[in-house]
Amino acid sequence: MKHSHDHNFLEQLDNQGLKKTELRLAVLKILSEANSPLSADEISQKLKKVSFDRATLFRTLKTFTEKHLISGIDLGEGCQRYEINCVTHHHHHHIICSQCKKIEIVPFCIPNEFKEFLTGRGYQEITHRMDFSGICVKCYKS
Repeated sequence: MKHSHDHNFLEQLDNQGLKKTELRLAVLKILSEANSPLSADEISQKLKKVSFDRATLFRTLKTFTEKHLISGIDLGEGCQRYEINCVTHHHHHHIICSQCKKIEIVPFCIPNEFKEFLTGRGYQEITHRMDFSGICVKCYKS
């Protein structure tokens, strides 16, 4: 699912009290244009025109996650993936092709009934994680 984000990165960094470095702006742009969550290695590969070291990239990802500019996602692959936080896809899930490992956004949330049930039982600040796996159309046809 292709989607785009209309972000003013300079304003976002200003609002969070962060310096506007070339690396920070490039990371936000890369994540805003991505069709699925990216690993640090995938982000690093896309940073062709920016001078950086891996430690600075990881610090940037950590800072952005702490400031809620991006979300870190564990899809059970042994690495953290990152995606931009946006109003359009505020809370969503993912489906991962079990063959080619393509990741797509599922743009809605199923467990609202679960949350209502648990809230009724007195639970507070309920969160959840739910991802799907299957075989995408391209892999299924081959």
